Amino acid sequence: MSIGRSSPIVSFGIAGFVPLLVSLFMALLMLLPIGSGVANEIMPNLVLISVFYWLSNRPLLMPYGACAVLGLFMDLWLDVPLGLNMLILVLTRLFVLNQLKHYRGRSRFVHWLVFALMSLAMYVLSWIVISGVETTLWPVRPLLLQWLVTAFSYAPVGFVLGRLRRTALR
Repeated sequence: MSIGRSSPIVSFGIAGFVPLLVSLFMALLMLLPIGSGVANEIMPNLVLISVFYWLSNRPLLMPYGACAVLGLFMDLWLDVPLGLNMLILVLTRLFVLNQLKHYRGRSRFVHWLVFALMSLAMYVLSWIVISGVETTLWPVRPLLLQWLVTAFSYAPVGFVLGRLRRTALR
């Protein structure tokens, strides 16, 4: 401990938990058994959308620990190898923090394009991991369909998250 220098303590108050709570709500919403048996295949990855959105707008409010906890929560509920969603969300945080300077302040279309390309890379990674763990090649079509639904769901979900951000984090 150095004398005369105090470590900066960052305090966000209750509003600092909004991104984590919203992402947790998105996880619960995503995991609800809605509709037919096809619902799991066509449900967008709301947690990935939420984490990307909050990291793009308020990166300090979505730390690595929050991404890891959300990913672990998703891993425990989904039938995927343990740690897969945790890896994807932590890699999403790494990607956004490294690339944010290139697309911050750009149009919503650029944000959507960056999200679409990043999520495609994450879905390819998950396909590789699942195929490696199962020791068989998983079909690509369900993951491609889920990626398309997730990519095209970013705009409306991002709009709702933007409204929430403006009202909750003034």
